[in-house]
Amino acid sequence: MTVACSKCGSILLDGEGGAGEWRDCSNCGSAIRLRLFPAYHRTVAPTRTEATLEGESSCFFHPHKRAVVPCDECGRFLCALCRVEFGARNICPGCIDSGMKKGNLAAVETTRRRFDSIALAVAALPSLLIWPTLFTGPVAIYLSVQHWNDPPGILPRGRWRLVVAFVIGIAQVTAWIGLFVYLFTLRNQLLL
Repeated sequence: MTVACSKCGSILLDGEGGAGEWRDCSNCGSAIRLRLFPAYHRTVAPTRTEATLEGESSCFFHPHKRAVVPCDECGRFLCALCRVEFGARNICPGCIDSGMKKGNLAAVETTRRRFDSIALAVAALPSLLIWPTLFTGPVAIYLSVQHWNDPPGILPRGRWRLVVAFVIGIAQVTAWIGLFVYLFTLRNQLLL
């Protein structure tokens, strides 16, 4: 067994440090303590191989291993290592790769819409032109409420975009309602 010094990286030999004792590295002089797990001294029993017997099917990808299931897409026999479960189906790695490229595997999610960013863009960008906010304010509110419980995605993000989009949408709808009420009362005053 060889152990490297954590400071300088030089190789320490068995005789240079006993288990549990502090020793100095012969190269840099730093104090090193060697501890071995009890499992290091145990002998490992040989593992059972899944070799195929006469009359049994072998894995398409590993001919020396026994097949356990066929691929539900292409019919290739798969060992326990190659078998990938998608719900109730067993699919081989080749079919997963081709299915992801073709986009016909429903269980594999390759993209996700970020409705929090969409809602924020729908609420904020039309504010520059004013009149589109008549339509985008309610859409921003709808998107914020509808997609509040959507899964966050591979990289989790906070829901602050949905909150900001909702607040901007409410402000836009309130402003339009206030404008319509003001114009309606102004019209009534002019008619009198």
